[in-house]
Amino acid sequence: MKKNSSLKLVLAIIGGVVVVGAMVVALVHFWEDIKKLLPCCKEKDASDEFEEFDDIEP
Repeated sequence: MKKNSSLKLVLAIIGGVVVVGAMVVALVHFWEDIKKLLPCCKEKDASDEFEEFDDIEP
């Protein structure tokens, strides 16, 4: 009985490591796409903010 429970524990730990590793690989693979979706990481030029005011003449 002791052998069976230790085997289950080892397999559970290995399974957890595999799942975490797969998540890390997916995150690294899709990082550029994820950055585009996040509002904090969007690259915005300062000139884009004033683009709408270019049409107005003083």
